[in-house]
Amino acid sequence: MNLDRRDIGHLRTGALFLACAADPDWCNEQAERTLSHMTSHRTAPRLRTVEELDDDALVVALGFVNNGIPLSDLHPVGDEFITSLRLVEKALGRPVDAVMPLAAANINALVPILTGMQLGLPVVDADPMGRVFPLLHQSVFTLAGMSAGPVGATGATGESALIDVTDTLRAERLVRALAGEFGGWSATALYPMRAGALAQHGILGSVSRMVRIGEILESAVPTGENHDALRRREGVTRIIRARVSDVASLSRPAPPGQPDHPSSVVLIEESQGRIVQIEIQNELLMVMIDGAVEAVVPDIITMLRPEDGSVASLEDLWVGNTLDIIVLPAADQWYTPAGMELVGPAALHVGLRGRRGR
Repeated sequence: MNLDRRDIGHLRTGALFLACAADPDWCNEQAERTLSHMTSHRTAPRLRTVEELDDDALVVALGFVNNGIPLSDLHPVGDEFITSLRLVEKALGRPVDAVMPLAAANINALVPILTGMQLGLPVVDADPMGRVFPLLHQSVFTLAGMSAGPVGATGATGESALIDVTDTLRAERLVRALAGEFGGWSATALYPMRAGALAQHGILGSVSRMVRIGEILESAVPTGENHDALRRREGVTRIIRARVSDVASLSRPAPPGQPDHPSSVVLIEESQGRIVQIEIQNELLMVMIDGAVEAVVPDIITMLRPEDGSVASLEDLWVGNTLDIIVLPAADQWYTPAGMELVGPAALHVGLRGRRGR
């Protein structure tokens, strides 16, 4: 299918919804760049299922990788991902046939849409995470023992590098270091693979899922109807309406490669007056109700504004504000023992102090 302008808007909204309250500015700017390209070049992004590709088609993931702080004020010119892809093509000795997002959330959900149009390549309806995780090796391809490289990386000033690396953890460390040298971020092309391998190991349908979620949230119906649709169609398991009571920074150190701003927010549930606590480390990692763990990574935890059903951000966590806290499961792969070891509470340094709810 080809994506139209409304689909791009829905994709942006769905990407923000699954980003666990990340900063929306870069996501919005990327959507605007995409729409501008569609208008000026009279073209449309092509979204394809992996089954529509030949098994031997070469697919590469694209995404921004930062150096552990929010994306810098050095904004992309627009050709950085093209440069990174060309480096991978040269290393492999063959052209790329399709691209996919590094994460099905936030700005990286939109990156391959624009790059695909620029190069005339389709975007595959799949990704390595099914949501967003802070480190690029936290992918289902790591679980499958697949190679991360060769990796192409390009920075804000046009500098670029090809990293001949296979181990995904090593790739994470090298790309993260390069992002710092580049000025704050790297436009990264990685995880080159055959479409047949992607069909076997990837998280499929993740791009179209974001479009569906955005369509629900942007529909002109009462908020309650949107909530019902999220439950029926997208697997939302819990919606908690609560008012922010207290916001406190914590002293525990941040994990490597993540911003050092861990915090805890206390809210009061409107319906029964129960105490809701959210643990945050650059995203929403855990929700507790009266001391019982209601949801924790890899569960997806995000927020909506009750008045209009729009996606909230961390900036909305101010005392007195009322928010809808949304919980939905991540991809099945993340609940296996190996998946939990890679992206579960211990991997993201979340302390499970309370008893498990449900």
